[in-house]
Amino acid sequence: MKKGLAFLLAVIMLMSLAGCGKEKDSSGDTQAAAKEFVYVPEYKDLDLGIDYINSAKAYGDDLFLIGNSWDEETGESQTKLFKYNLLTNTSEEMKLDINEQSYIQQIDFDSQGNLILIVNISVPKGEAGDKSTDDSDISNVSLSSVVVSESVVESTIGGSSEAYPDDSYEMVEYENFIELWKVSAVDASVIERTDIKGIFDDPENAYIQYMAMDQQDNIYISDGNNKIYVLDQAGNKLFTVEVENWVNSLFSSKEGTVYITSYGSTGMEMRPVDFQSRSLGSAIEGDLGYNNNNFAKGREKGVLISGSSNVSSYDFATNTKEELFNWLDVDINSEYVNIFGELSDGRFWVILRDYSQEETMFSLAYLTKTKAAEVVQKEEIVYGTLWLDQQVRRNIIDFNKKNENYRITVKEYSEDDYTVGITNFNADIASGKGPDIIDISNVDFKQYASKGILEDLYPYMEKDGINKADYLENILKAYEVEDKLYGMLSQFYITTTMAKASKIDASGWTLSEMLDFVEGSNAENVFQYGSRMSIFYYCIFNNIDEFIDWETGKCNFNGEDFIRTLEFANQFPEEVNYNQEMEGVSAQLRSDKLLLMQSSISSVQEYQMMNGLFGEKVSFVGYPNSERKGNLVQPTTGSAAINANSKNKDGAWEFIKTMISEEYQNGLVTENGSSWGFPVKKTALDKLFKQDMKPEYYEDENGEQIEQPKTTWGWDDFEMTIYAATQEEVDAVKEIIASAEKVSGSVNEELVNIITEETAPFFKGQKNAKDTADIIQSRIQIYVNENS
Repeated sequence: MKKGLAFLLAVIMLMSLAGCGKEKDSSGDTQAAAKEFVYVPEYKDLDLGIDYINSAKAYGDDLFLIGNSWDEETGESQTKLFKYNLLTNTSEEMKLDINEQSYIQQIDFDSQGNLILIVNISVPKGEAGDKSTDDSDISNVSLSSVVVSESVVESTIGGSSEAYPDDSYEMVEYENFIELWKVSAVDASVIERTDIKGIFDDPENAYIQYMAMDQQDNIYISDGNNKIYVLDQAGNKLFTVEVENWVNSLFSSKEGTVYITSYGSTGMEMRPVDFQSRSLGSAIEGDLGYNNNNFAKGREKGVLISGSSNVSSYDFATNTKEELFNWLDVDINSEYVNIFGELSDGRFWVILRDYSQEETMFSLAYLTKTKAAEVVQKEEIVYGTLWLDQQVRRNIIDFNKKNENYRITVKEYSEDDYTVGITNFNADIASGKGPDIIDISNVDFKQYASKGILEDLYPYMEKDGINKADYLENILKAYEVEDKLYGMLSQFYITTTMAKASKIDASGWTLSEMLDFVEGSNAENVFQYGSRMSIFYYCIFNNIDEFIDWETGKCNFNGEDFIRTLEFANQFPEEVNYNQEMEGVSAQLRSDKLLLMQSSISSVQEYQMMNGLFGEKVSFVGYPNSERKGNLVQPTTGSAAINANSKNKDGAWEFIKTMISEEYQNGLVTENGSSWGFPVKKTALDKLFKQDMKPEYYEDENGEQIEQPKTTWGWDDFEMTIYAATQEEVDAVKEIIASAEKVSGSVNEELVNIITEETAPFFKGQKNAKDTADIIQSRIQIYVNENS
């Protein structure tokens, strides 16, 4: 039976991989050439009974992990050492002689295969023994031998104290040591140990964040700041290396050279640590793409680099980089990657931690290079976006694992350069060669809709029996043009502007009304950190439909409201001084030193906090527009549209409709509330509101149920304890949501550039507002004529 299940699992893995039979070039054109090889994932549970992996390192095909687990019965954290053979998938716990208050900071191997550990030892003062010798046995000190007889126990590790109800406890102070251990990889017996605390510039606060070893078994360690300490095998300090900025990572190559990554003049740079000159070598040239990446020693040469998108190998001898595979292609979320490496049989292994689950879940994935012809082929659906949201990444991976017919691949346009990315993004879509699914969360989708580039989604909903009335119709309306639906989202929040209700008793205002309200006020009293460009975003860019009608092609940038906006913006500084000292936001709002506050509402709890921040009832007046509908919809995880020129519209819809399925929408609401924002399906939103209104209780010493806070919210100088919401508060949030019928963030960069360029002479006093407005009107009208 087990063999049968194993065979079935293997078949499912091959089917779910979705080997893509076609490749696309940078413009999105389909090419005839097929991939010769793909990597097939296989998953294993990694249930070691640990909550956290402190450090791990592979030696050959054996993986050694240092983990921590919390014992509910004793109330203590335990450090455990495991040896896991990656070829046989067998593990054993190695008994390391270390007390409960001590922990291992880093792990590596010397050339003989011995474990090299950095251990933080903590023992009660007076029980550490003689530290002048290396064989002092402080690790055998048991906490059970500590006598406590006063009301407080204090540990220098956490710097915190816990009060006990019994008066029979005494104060216990701990003494800390940082030791270098050489440990047998066979039985975890300690071969050598040396106190190295004295090598650090600030011994009492030293924490080892990185460790690596070179081919001579010299030890390189860093606390993540701007210094590298180099020790010999015995733990003697040889020298230190200063780093201009903080150390971002520290690792060794197959050849035994130690490298760091750190910010330099060209961004994140990789540099070797030169042992002979006792300094950093020159930055490695080339596009290595190692921002926020993990590094592993290559099996044959160089290093392996795991990034947010892919895994590459780098050969230092030839200064060449080779992409091996994309994480999405193997159905792995890169943000879950904990540790990775390569086995002697050529497979890659990856330790994954799923952060989306409330309980700690580790798993092990093996990636086997396989001929593409041996993998079940699926239709490719390209998802195009400026940058890929993490939740969308998770959704794509989940879809690819489950769907038997289609597979999503991603083209992330702004991965390297935003300006180039958005230009290529617009060019691909305008040419009709763009991706099948278009993320429209940061673009002016109405411009695309007016050109017939986007598909109407309502017919797809009707075909699948999805009832429009089951969803927040005003939110769908935000993505409509002439009753056609051009975008879909799963979750959203409301971006808005707030003021005291005693000053503005309205749920919206026009641009003229807004300018009338602030007229006569000093610039510093209108918005916190207001600048000229922020005023344009507030008054113009978030309200661009007031000035451009993409259907008719008519523009209105030389009217009275735009000219008044120019004069209003001229009161503000070009650059904001964020270092200036000022009162907190709450104090400024309450004393009327700050009239308006731009922010968002993503939950009932945030609504409760905002009213507390102002000290009185708040008006969510929003951004100015002629319809007085200034509360704007902002998708939390992107919004998707179907390219009208796509040859796989049905496949694109298969993915989009998963975002609004009952299962997915209900999954957005957890026991602790929403993941972030409001679900678009009415039943899921009602479920969320019930969660907000459900009180939580604890039992006091008299056995009575006392309501307790749900959480605490804070903003700048203000902090507020949040209890279960009232019906009145929930109704107020419902009204705010219901008032939103426009999308935020759809700002056309070309228009921003035109306005920025043409207002510069005005702000320098070289032109008046009327002439400036006329020039802007002329330039934008030409742009609209060419692009509508």
